[in-house]
Amino acid sequence: MKTTEKLIIAGIVGTTFMTLYSYYISKKENEKYLEPEMINELIDNSKNLPNVNNERYHPAGWGLHYVTGISFMAVYWLLWKRALTHPTISKILIIGSLSGVVGIIVWKIIFSQHEKPPHNDRYGYYKQLFTAHIIFSFFALSTYKLCNKADNYTIENKH
Repeated sequence: MKTTEKLIIAGIVGTTFMTLYSYYISKKENEKYLEPEMINELIDNSKNLPNVNNERYHPAGWGLHYVTGISFMAVYWLLWKRALTHPTISKILIIGSLSGVVGIIVWKIIFSQHEKPPHNDRYGYYKQLFTAHIIFSFFALSTYKLCNKADNYTIENKH
């Protein structure tokens, strides 16, 4: 399997588990912490972008959310290749925490620059976003490692 394929698969798996966590916390706290839906709301409330009309299911927010997860994996690969092939709890916590800080900064910028940002408890959102990035890192790095193991197993059995 090519590195690009591994990064895409790992990014999708990590983003899926991160999103499940966001949905869980959103429902538990009765707040809007749903990244794909907030992305759609941002698009819908922008003057220069087409209307989304369905913030919950429109593919734009979902696509951008998953592309972001895959992009995080590409950055991990560029900066921390060893962490991808040998993830440990400490590496996952460090990478997840750094990713969480980056995610919070990006969302703060987006919210501050947008005319009509989504309304939610910002402190609660940033808190869950930080944890969601640790969850993303755990599942994404573990998936990447499993893809490598599968490749090694295939190579060993061909000889």
